[in-house]
Amino acid sequence: PCLVYIAFVSGMALWASISGGCFAGVALGASLTWAAGRGADKKQAQTAELSRSTDNENGSGEKSPPKRERPRSILVNGKKSSRPARLSVCLLDESQMREEAKILPASPKKPDTDNGAASPSTKARKLQRRASSRFAMNENKVIVQKLVIVMVGLPARGKSFISKALVRYLNFLGCPTKIFNAGNSRRHVGKAGIGANFFDSSNAEAKQIREQLAMECLDDLLTFLKEETHSTAVGILDATNTTQERRKRVLDRCKQEPGIRLIFLESICNDPEILKNNYDLKLENEDYQGMDADAALNDFRDRVRKYKDVYEELEEEECAQVVGHSSGFIKLINAGETMTCHKCRTKEDEYGVVRHITGLLQNVHLGRRSIVLAQIGETENDRAGLLGGDSSLTDLGFEHADALANLVTHLEQRDKKNCYIICGTLARHLQTAEALKVAAATEGMPKRLRTVLKLNRLNELCAGALDGYSYKALQEEYPEEFEARRQDKLNYRYPGVGGESYQDLVMRLLEIILRIEGLQSHVVVLCDKAVCRVFLSYFRGIDMSKMPYSPVPSGVVIFERSHTGYAEEILDMKGMHPALGSGDMIEQLGRLAS
Repeated sequence: PCLVYIAFVSGMALWASISGGCFAGVALGASLTWAAGRGADKKQAQTAELSRSTDNENGSGEKSPPKRERPRSILVNGKKSSRPARLSVCLLDESQMREEAKILPASPKKPDTDNGAASPSTKARKLQRRASSRFAMNENKVIVQKLVIVMVGLPARGKSFISKALVRYLNFLGCPTKIFNAGNSRRHVGKAGIGANFFDSSNAEAKQIREQLAMECLDDLLTFLKEETHSTAVGILDATNTTQERRKRVLDRCKQEPGIRLIFLESICNDPEILKNNYDLKLENEDYQGMDADAALNDFRDRVRKYKDVYEELEEEECAQVVGHSSGFIKLINAGETMTCHKCRTKEDEYGVVRHITGLLQNVHLGRRSIVLAQIGETENDRAGLLGGDSSLTDLGFEHADALANLVTHLEQRDKKNCYIICGTLARHLQTAEALKVAAATEGMPKRLRTVLKLNRLNELCAGALDGYSYKALQEEYPEEFEARRQDKLNYRYPGVGGESYQDLVMRLLEIILRIEGLQSHVVVLCDKAVCRVFLSYFRGIDMSKMPYSPVPSGVVIFERSHTGYAEEILDMKGMHPALGSGDMIEQLGRLAS
């Protein structure tokens, strides 16, 4: 029995071994069959994708270029960082991104040569894009509205400064805006430097002259609005307009013109510190040139008293609704401390320019401070002549950052006021901000950390799918894109997801501009060339159409408040090495090509 039992167990073991082998073989065969099927499906999908890519090459039969390699890490302050190689702001909505993905190739072809230049055998390529994708659109050229802003208030209440701020901001948005100043008209007819008695309400002859000059200014303003037939336009009547009688004449004249909207803007100021500052600035205008400071101040105070005797604040009844015409008012107390709006927003101008006006007035103030625009120093991509990217600073770039730190320290010591730092989120921005982050101890100020705000909205204009190209390769491989940008640098938008135009950049920077306007401390803005050009155009009051071509100085630009806006100072300190922007290099290539 034992032998029989042993034979039975041995047989069972042999049977299990044979069966297991069979099952393993079946499993192995099934796995191989599944893998072969997956490989065939993948190969079939790749073939179909290649066919689609070939069809998108305008019948040339070329393969879609391979996706470019990007560095997996970058150096920030000498250490590796896992941050993506390019951080940018995408201003395209979902539908636009789908359109771009359908039309554009997966990625442009990266030049083969080491120095980034295109090889001699490189063929010119063409990107199929819709015009709406290639060029940006300005809403103020689509929505047509005519607006008259009538300033109201005593002298030295910030009316001219607020008027200049509105002109600067609205022109920056592409909305034609112009000031018509009654004081300038008086000076042009030989009444400059006239005494305070000219502004006495009991002086009938002088009052008639003042009324006539004000109405002539209004007529010129209405003519300006009529000439701007294809866009929204704003005219500002900058005068005291302190009486209800004057304001009614202005309102009645505007009612004679169809389609005119009128907003009264009253500036009231009772803060002694603001008034003192405004009086000091007022003595810089043409009426007091070459005059003794004390005598000029006494005459100006006398002029203010003459106006105050007849001053009537705005009332709601003055803006009664009339069929076909609408009017409202905005009251500012101490330049934004309190703001009241009455009948400013209506259904007729739901998408009109008034919303931009109220947004600015909530941030503008009359305090003295400095705004410093400082370009980022040279980067590795700048040295290699490559467009965009997120490369590190070179040795010259770090030297530039140290020079900026010395400048900021000097500014703080001079004015006994801390500086607020704003920068982007790219590696070069963070490296520059690191040099400015710590404020060394100085006389009267201990060592401390400065406030640094890092915003991706401050990153450089994004070149989209052409990011990382050399300028020569861009011109040779995509001559049509190169020429389109050269012809319309304002509206041209780079291809691919995230690609921007200067028009897009303006809209991206609006929030930051309003934030800077609202800051009462010194502010230092660290930015690249295109962003710096946009800021300079705003503070200088340069028309939007001229913005992309305006020169950018190599030094640091400091803006300080003046009677009419901002006074500008350019400093070029030892050790500063700002990068040569991509736009300048493309312009140079364009001139060479022509």
